[in-house]
Amino acid sequence: MTKKILFLFAMILGFAMQTMAAKAAAPDSVFVVKNGRIVSAYEVGKDVDNITFAKKAVLEGNSLVVGDEVVNLKSALVTYQGAYMYVYLSVKESVSSVADVATDKYVQIVMTPSLLDENINFDTFADDFDEEEDFFQMMYMDPVKYGEDDNYEPIVFTFDDWSDYFSGGSLYVNMEDDNLKVNFDCKPLENGEAFAGQYEGEFVEVAQNPYFFNVDGKTMELRSAFQEKVADGIAFYLTPGNIDNATDLVNTYYYARLFVPTKEMDGTDIDINGNREYELTFYDNVSDINNPQQISLSNGKTGNATGYVSVLDRGDGSYTLTIDVENMGNEGNRSFQAFYRGTPAVYDLTLPSEYTVAGSEPVTLKSCVVVVDSSDEDRDMYTVYLSSKEGVTTVEGMADADIVLTVPGDFINDDMTHGFSGTDINAMLSVAYGGDTYCQATTSDPVTSIAVGGNIKATLNAGKGNFDFTVFGASKFGGNIKGHYEGEVTKLTK
Repeated sequence: MTKKILFLFAMILGFAMQTMAAKAAAPDSVFVVKNGRIVSAYEVGKDVDNITFAKKAVLEGNSLVVGDEVVNLKSALVTYQGAYMYVYLSVKESVSSVADVATDKYVQIVMTPSLLDENINFDTFADDFDEEEDFFQMMYMDPVKYGEDDNYEPIVFTFDDWSDYFSGGSLYVNMEDDNLKVNFDCKPLENGEAFAGQYEGEFVEVAQNPYFFNVDGKTMELRSAFQEKVADGIAFYLTPGNIDNATDLVNTYYYARLFVPTKEMDGTDIDINGNREYELTFYDNVSDINNPQQISLSNGKTGNATGYVSVLDRGDGSYTLTIDVENMGNEGNRSFQAFYRGTPAVYDLTLPSEYTVAGSEPVTLKSCVVVVDSSDEDRDMYTVYLSSKEGVTTVEGMADADIVLTVPGDFINDDMTHGFSGTDINAMLSVAYGGDTYCQATTSDPVTSIAVGGNIKATLNAGKGNFDFTVFGASKFGGNIKGHYEGEVTKLTK
């Protein structure tokens, strides 16, 4: 009998091309061939000499095969919990919540975001991925059967126990723009049931994205990432702040800077207490607004901190970044975890020389004249004229300047932003625009104030100027007056 079985398989394999060409062949059949002619045909799934040929699932469109049952998948939902993303494929139209999904048949895939866009082969998962960090679980549930049949058991398995139910399998999940693509095919054990599915189309996303930024156990979405090319590698900046420019990092609640040399961007874990080079700096601007906190870790300078970082250069301009560090800070009580995958924006601190009024179209600033008045024995006073005209170099030419700033010498070149409120020196700050002067005197009275407040940051060195100014809530315009100038300065004395 054994020889007969082996011969049967040899015939099937040896004449596969002939059987594919035979017009009489049924689409799901196997054949016994002798002397080049088909002598027997057997339906796949039926017994042949006590051997059952597993029927391969054939899928069309968005569909799911469970045993002999084929159902259509009509909608999808993606949500997140902690470090995991949850993908739901439903037989219902237009699902919008997990509760909605759970009323009819559905597939649930739980996975770490690191597995997105990866071709997962069950057999080689341990070799291709990190079993301590990467995770997936799959489940198929029929809620009606579950409620009515005490013997019904959902299909549930994970990356480490799939072999109890299948002889092999594959999984692929990808999200790009508004399109979700899912493919999975689980090869049944002998006498087992088929389990396979595919979906490509729109989906409802409960959260913004699968990337996270966790501080001391509080998980936030990682909304922005930037990359800065530096010597020997790239420095990455990550933040939960919803910002478009790297210049706004200092205004976010939290952000982090991670650097590893190019040679270390292989995706493997870098122990922060090991010998491999890295730099990690965590910035906390919210716990104490008056005293922003900064925690820096690097080789040999970790204190009590433990954990790892990793960077994978994916070769197409995109990167995968993972951070998992605990026991940071002087008291060793802070933790930070983050995950990001994508192409970061360019880290560029250059600001255009322009100003806006209540969010209107920006106006470019093209000329700057600074007049220094030393008549006061206590301090110099700086008057900064900013104009949208080119080539203005005199006070007379600045008679119609767009913006005029007044700054006491105490605040020039101290690299700090100073507000209108505060000491007598702060009271000397002002921003003039549109015939009004915004300062402490005109913004501090709750009844007569023409704005909520304002601030200025001023730098002047070697004929170059760098000025930032903001007026908050200017009542005349219904918004902020905000601007920046960086460039050549004509400096005059009075």
